[in-house]
Amino acid sequence: MNKSVIVNKSCALKGNIEVSGAKNSILPIICASLLTDDVVELSNVPDLNDVHVLIGILEDLGKRSMFEKDKLTLYPTDELNINIPIFISETASKIRYSILILGALLAKGHEVSLPLPGGCSFSERPIDIHLEGLRKLGATIEEHPNKIIAKSDRLKGAHIKLRFPSVGATENLVIASTLAQGVTIIENAAREPEIEDLINFLNSLGAKIEIEEPGKIKIIGVESLIKKQSIKHKIIPDRIEAATFIILGAIAAEDFITIKKMNVTHNLAFLNLLQKIGVKFEIINNSTLKVYKSTNLIGTKIETDIYPSIATDIQPLLAVLLTQAKGESTIIDSIYPSRFQYIKYLNLMGANIQYLDSSEGIKIIGETKLYGHKVLSTDLRGGAAVLLAGILAENTTIIENSYQIFRGYSDLENKLLGLNVRLGNSSDKILQMI
Repeated sequence: MNKSVIVNKSCALKGNIEVSGAKNSILPIICASLLTDDVVELSNVPDLNDVHVLIGILEDLGKRSMFEKDKLTLYPTDELNINIPIFISETASKIRYSILILGALLAKGHEVSLPLPGGCSFSERPIDIHLEGLRKLGATIEEHPNKIIAKSDRLKGAHIKLRFPSVGATENLVIASTLAQGVTIIENAAREPEIEDLINFLNSLGAKIEIEEPGKIKIIGVESLIKKQSIKHKIIPDRIEAATFIILGAIAAEDFITIKKMNVTHNLAFLNLLQKIGVKFEIINNSTLKVYKSTNLIGTKIETDIYPSIATDIQPLLAVLLTQAKGESTIIDSIYPSRFQYIKYLNLMGANIQYLDSSEGIKIIGETKLYGHKVLSTDLRGGAAVLLAGILAENTTIIENSYQIFRGYSDLENKLLGLNVRLGNSSDKILQMI
């Protein structure tokens, strides 16, 4: 059963908050661990539901695991019979990243039956780019209404140009090509830091992968990965979580809050935008930033695009910030033009946001006072947006379908508690789930 979170106005936040490992980095790396028979030791791992779901799927495939604090150890997979199709459980349909299991198992020469992946529902987010690329590598794929059946003896290197720089498809094809025969070139590949983190992990296993230039990846297939007994890898910080906490500080700090364990370099476009809007912050070093309570914010026009531009995952959070800015703002999402379901609930809280159309996005009239209301977490980042709004709003906000928020923010309750965010009916009972 989905539970609700109660949020009370909290506009005197202070202290430090640490950024966890990247959700969009750990998930593909867990899938890629299927390629090796070594023990894999991962650190800075976020404690998220999607991580646990994926670990469960790998355990069904024979992996053993141990997850303590932020450390995940994955032990070798028991030998699978490649003559028998591997049926991935329906659990895989709960998370979108389960599609990357396909590339890993095809690279190992297995026949796989995989349910169609799930995840946030703000867009269709088709997987055809994944399947087209895997077919070019030599996989035979049958598409059914609720599942995919795929097989290969051994994939063969190919020249693949993606029609769109899909992050998931890039990751899937990089994983699949690692053990392919010959050379694979992926052009128009995604450029996100999480792609680089995956490549660094695979290279530590003995893969031969090089980013030749932005958007172009070369993979020289290897017969097998080097046996090293144990591989250690630290997951990069979550840049979307860092952006969330920076906006939180800008709208609700008493004076300032300090964001630690982030990667400033990964958030440069976002930080440049915040300067334009009028958010005050100080970069201490590449992993630490102070963000100050910011007034006199200025409305602006924002358009999301592929990395290194403004990420689509950040736009719902920016919408909350811009409700407090002077004048009119617009946000256009060129990646997912329909990703604006959350504005219905911000408007219930007193925001003045109008959806124009898929090409013009939304218009925000700023300097509006927000009030608590019963709202819905439409998806992961839409949920984070109404949570930020609830922290800023007068009175009490009740967020239903709140599990969506916790899909992307590790240990969120304790992190917010450390800043004096008031979740629940009183300071004595910080978090109340109803």
